Amino acid sequence: MFDYDRFEQLRRSKGITKKFIAQSLGRSATLCQDWKQHKSQPSQAQLRQVADILDTTPSYLMGETEEPSPSADDEMTQLLTALREREDMRMLFSLAKDASPEDVRQAVKIIKALRGND
Repeated sequence: MFDYDRFEQLRRSKGITKKFIAQSLGRSATLCQDWKQHKSQPSQAQLRQVADILDTTPSYLMGETEEPSPSADDEMTQLLTALREREDMRMLFSLAKDASPEDVRQAVKIIKALRGND
């Protein structure tokens, strides 16, 4: 079962708003409140997206592990799953595969600035 308290603690520690989470999932601002009140649970796809946003694992958000930071294996599994299942990630990978390390660093800075956690 989704552990709202873990979600909330990570979200706050990273300075990410509930509104940003909901918008990232293409949902209304009441989404997180529904999770808190157990009116709904995140779908598997939503759980993966939230874990990506919070730099954690779905397992941590589900209370299945005590380690909030993904291990290298967990990160690789998450990346491969995202590349396989998310069209936006496939596009990003295809655009970045020939980029220089400096290009990638610059892109990461831009993305962080857009997300508001630079």
